[in-house]
Amino acid sequence: MSLNYISVLCRTPLFAALDDKAVALLAEQAHFKSYHAGVTIFRENDPGGAMYVVQSGKVELFTQDHSHSEVQLLIVEDGEVFGELSLLDNRPRSASARTLTDTEIIVVDREALVAATHTNPGVALHLLEIMAGRLRSTTVLVQERVVPNANEMIEVKLTFGDRLSDFFTNISGNLYFVLFSLIWFVVWIGWNLEIFPVQPFDPFPFGLLTMIVSLEMVFLSLFILIKQARQAANDKVRNDIEYEVNLRAEMGVRNLKQQMEMFERRMMQRFDKQDTYHRETVERSLRG
Repeated sequence: MSLNYISVLCRTPLFAALDDKAVALLAEQAHFKSYHAGVTIFRENDPGGAMYVVQSGKVELFTQDHSHSEVQLLIVEDGEVFGELSLLDNRPRSASARTLTDTEIIVVDREALVAATHTNPGVALHLLEIMAGRLRSTTVLVQERVVPNANEMIEVKLTFGDRLSDFFTNISGNLYFVLFSLIWFVVWIGWNLEIFPVQPFDPFPFGLLTMIVSLEMVFLSLFILIKQARQAANDKVRNDIEYEVNLRAEMGVRNLKQQMEMFERRMMQRFDKQDTYHRETVERSLRG
């Protein structure tokens, strides 16, 4: 048993309420690990069953959203604990842990923590406080986190027709196109009304001009419809992405809340059993 383990565990707020004997027993069942910076200690969905106490260094807890972007949940430093959630419910890890610096940690197994909880129920209460703080931090993270830019998440695959429709709709929606059309119509009509000293080629009622303008309007309408159809498809994808991001965030908070409630019920049941046991013990001693 290392005296260094005992000193680190005594500095940890979670085990501050334990007496020296309980801390020494906990230290006997703990073991030491050392990691270089940038090493992943465990990944999301890995088996749980152990809690970690940071002796020195920094550890980042993170998860990944639907776009596979990392979301930082918490940074754990000296004397703080992490990995307690899967230790309590004995389920897979809900997040990943990675060292930010060279880190030394003490690993506390589930059996050792359960024994410490039986010795001092205050440990369970402090675990509830830690989990409540994590829940509040997660809630703030979800509230403040900006929804990813859906435009960047939509894979752009433009065909030749899409590029052509974008080109002509961008030109036709420009003020310069209006000025060009106005100048063109004035010159064309003036030429064919013999206002200018030139031979007319499209006399009144300007059949050629009418045909050209009609064809121009038909093609521009088709290009606009193509662009609107693609924009509607992109809007649908964008709305689906935003809905899924919000839904996953809400489900994550709800899942953490349910785990908190389940752990609280278990602790209350355990406290009730201990109260019943102490009350029966006192009654037996009084009768004896």
